[in-house]
Amino acid sequence: MSPPLRSEPSRLLAARLSLMHALNFLGVGFYLPFFPVWLGSKGLSDVDIGYVLAIPILVRVFVASSVTGLGDRLHPNILLALLNALAAVIYFALAQQAQLVPIAVLTALSAIALSGVVPLADVLTTEQVKAGALKDYGRVRLWGSVTFVLSNLAGGYLIALYGAWLIPFVLAGSSSLAALAALQAPSPPGRISSVARQGASPAGFRLPFWLAVAAAACVNATHAALYAFGSLHWRSVGFSDQVIGWLWAVSVLAEIAVFLVAGSIAARGLVGLRWIAIGAAAAALRFGVMSADPGLAITFLLQILHGATFGCAHLGSLAALSALAPEARRAAAQGRLVAAGALAMGLMTILSGYLYRLFGPGVFLAMVPVALSGLALAALAILRARGDTGYGGRI
Repeated sequence: MSPPLRSEPSRLLAARLSLMHALNFLGVGFYLPFFPVWLGSKGLSDVDIGYVLAIPILVRVFVASSVTGLGDRLHPNILLALLNALAAVIYFALAQQAQLVPIAVLTALSAIALSGVVPLADVLTTEQVKAGALKDYGRVRLWGSVTFVLSNLAGGYLIALYGAWLIPFVLAGSSSLAALAALQAPSPPGRISSVARQGASPAGFRLPFWLAVAAAACVNATHAALYAFGSLHWRSVGFSDQVIGWLWAVSVLAEIAVFLVAGSIAARGLVGLRWIAIGAAAAALRFGVMSADPGLAITFLLQILHGATFGCAHLGSLAALSALAPEARRAAAQGRLVAAGALAMGLMTILSGYLYRLFGPGVFLAMVPVALSGLALAALAILRARGDTGYGGRI
C-alpha cells in the first residue's frame, strides 16, 4: 500500500478544494430559486416553465453516469474545468434567447455539462481523503453549502435592484469562476490517476454497490415532497414567508453542522452503509411526523433532522461507494449515484404532485415507505458486503 501523499500542506490542500466546492455551488444557489423567475420574465407560461425545469432532472438520469465516468480516463480536475467553462458559454448564449424551444435546448445542454460537476468535485475530494493527504471531507464540502445559502440571499437583492435579465449572466459568471477553481484544484493522487490512465480493464460493480446506490437514492427521494410542496403547505397552515425562509435556512445550517462535525465519515469506507441507514431512519421519522401538521416548534425540529436525512446519507454514500467501487471506476460510481438519485427524485416529485392534490399533507406520509425501503436496502448492502471477502474493512 502506498504511503499517504504529503506533497503540500494539508491546510493549503483543503483551501484549494474548499474554493472548488464553494464556487461550484455559487451558481446552484442562484439557479434553484431564481432561474424560474428569469423564465417567467421571458413570457413563458407556468406549464412551459415546468417543462424547462424538468429538463435537468431527465438529463441527470440519462447522461450523468457517462459524463462523470469520463473522469476515470481524463484528469478529473481538467474535465471539471471544461464542463464549467462549457456551462458558462451556454449561459451566455441563453441570455440572448426569448423563445421556448431555444431556451429548452440550451437548458438541456447546460444540464449535460453540469451533470458531472458535483460528483467530479466529490471524487477529487474523497480521493485525497483516502490517500491520507486530507483529513476531513466534511469541512471542505461544507463551503458549498455556505455559498449556496449566501447566493440565495445575494440573488434576491441583485434581482430587486437590477431585474431578472441578469440571471443567466450571473450563472455564466459563476460557472466561469468555478472553471478557474477547478484548474487550481489538486489532481487525484498519482497512484490512482495512473491506474485510470493506463486503460486497464475495469472491474464491474457488484451487488453490494448497487444496493448502496439504491438505498441512497431512496433516502434522497424522500425529500421530493418537501422540495416541491413544503413551502406551499406551510403557507396553507399560516406560516409567514419570513418563517418559511427560516425553516429552509435551519435545514441548511443543520446540514453544515453535520459536515463540520462528522465529515471524516467519508473516509471510513463500508461504515458509510450504517450512515445511509441512519439517514433513512431519520427520514421515516421526519416525514411521518410532518404529515401530522405538528405545529411551528416541532416543524423547526424536523427541519433540523435535515442534517441526518441529507447530511448523514450523503457522507455515508460517499464513504460506501468509495469502498465498494473498483479503484479505476470511482468517477463512474459517482455518476451512477447521481443518475439513480435523479431518477428516484424525478419519479417521486411527479407522484407527489398527484398525492398533494388528493391528500394535502398526507403526501409527506407517502415518503415513509420510501425511507423504509432505503433502510432495508442499506441493511441488505451491509449483509452482502460482510459476506464478500473482496471488500474487506469493517462495517
